[in-house]
Amino acid sequence: MVIQILLYLFVTIIFLTFVIIYFKFIRSEKRLYNAFYAQGVNCEPDVFLIGQIPQIRRHRKTGTRMDFHQELMRKHGNIYTFCSGLMTRLMISEPDLLANILHRNNAQKYTKPSVVNTVLSAVISEQNLLVAEDNEHERARRMINPAFHHINLRSMTLTITDRTAKTVQSTLITLSSNEQKSQAVDLQILFNNLTLSVIITSAFRSDFETNTNAKNVMTRALTNAHDAIIYRSLQMINLIFLLSKLPLWKKDVVNNGARVVTEFADQTIVDRRQSHSTRMSNGADRLDLLLSAVDNKRPPFTDQQMKQQALTFVLAGSETTGNLMSWIFFVLMTHDDVLAACRGVDRVLPNGIEPTNEHLSELIVCEAIINKTSRLYSSESSFSPRCIREHVIGIERPLRIPMGTNIMVSNRVLHRQSDLWPRGEEFDYTHWMRDSKADLKPKLPHPCATGPRNFIGQNFALLETKIMLSMFVQQYNFESMSRQRIILEVRIIVHPKFGLLARISKH
Repeated sequence: MVIQILLYLFVTIIFLTFVIIYFKFIRSEKRLYNAFYAQGVNCEPDVFLIGQIPQIRRHRKTGTRMDFHQELMRKHGNIYTFCSGLMTRLMISEPDLLANILHRNNAQKYTKPSVVNTVLSAVISEQNLLVAEDNEHERARRMINPAFHHINLRSMTLTITDRTAKTVQSTLITLSSNEQKSQAVDLQILFNNLTLSVIITSAFRSDFETNTNAKNVMTRALTNAHDAIIYRSLQMINLIFLLSKLPLWKKDVVNNGARVVTEFADQTIVDRRQSHSTRMSNGADRLDLLLSAVDNKRPPFTDQQMKQQALTFVLAGSETTGNLMSWIFFVLMTHDDVLAACRGVDRVLPNGIEPTNEHLSELIVCEAIINKTSRLYSSESSFSPRCIREHVIGIERPLRIPMGTNIMVSNRVLHRQSDLWPRGEEFDYTHWMRDSKADLKPKLPHPCATGPRNFIGQNFALLETKIMLSMFVQQYNFESMSRQRIILEVRIIVHPKFGLLARISKH
């Protein structure tokens, strides 16, 4: 009797599980697929359970993962659907339609992709600017905006130049030893370490670099936690609530990283409130600005909220900027004409002087190269808003987007579209040349031709990258290692799968 009851219970559980999976995933996603097919949207075959996963895996194994959507766009045009397993995705590369989706008035119709919440909340909880929605997001952005005002950014120049100069000097010393002369340097590691140092110092305090123990512990904790989170995300563990709570699959590494980072941030805030820590910048740093952030309608940030906002700045900005620097030097090593143009920095910074705020506006070519690289080798492989309220986009040919639709915008595809960017596959940085006399930015072919790139830290990232690029290109010659294969890998960001090796010598 007991065995029969247990058997019935087991069968019931299996049946209910199947019913839940069917109605929540299979049926709902099939409904979306049919809705777009009925509207004349070109659709890849809806293969039960797997969709286009075999093709995606095949591209990933051959190192051509980023070409998958370019092939589909040539086949279907700027709008199509494909299936990633059970999930139906609507791919849009049409700027006019993107303008509808990204318009401020339609913000209530879309939510951020769950992967952002999943990745960031693993280390810094869910109350941060990148994850917050609606009124809470508006309030946080309103209070944080002053920290990224150009006047406050100018005070960070000293921090960036100081950290960059130390890295330049230490690398030169390392290269001067006989043992290191013939060895290659992984630019990805070099620049990631530098940007992490800069951004933690900018966010928290000046003595981070001199406190070797704090530096090593924080760097190791962040790096290990980041790698563990990526591993868990690729295995889809973070996307399944019950699995994400089990003490398996490097969960302990993530927890340890979160603990170390939290303790560091908590102690820094306490020290700053008690005036026990100092700052490197010649003005307020991020922590000072967060401490003074006010909202006339609501109380200031609590210590917990300040910590989360500061850590968001660190986690979201460190690897993306380091990754961008790696791709910039990949471009310089493979385009002699671009390198020659970039060497023109010597006219702005003669005799290897360090850049100041007065010099930065004159680094027009560097700025254009940075902007072009950030589009062709965008750190964010895609933008994936989820529709939470039915929305009709387009005028000449309206397209109804049902609630629950997962939209995908591929930055790599968008920035290479020939109808938007003539010779889109070429590295023509002149598209991004600013008029130095009128100080006018270049006119884009469409306001949404670059995708959703208006993030709060972009001006700091540009400042940081411009200073680093100008200082490195003054001091070093970079030579790409022969026979290394550069494969783009999509994890949280797009990066060289096997690093980017280069021989460095004094310029």
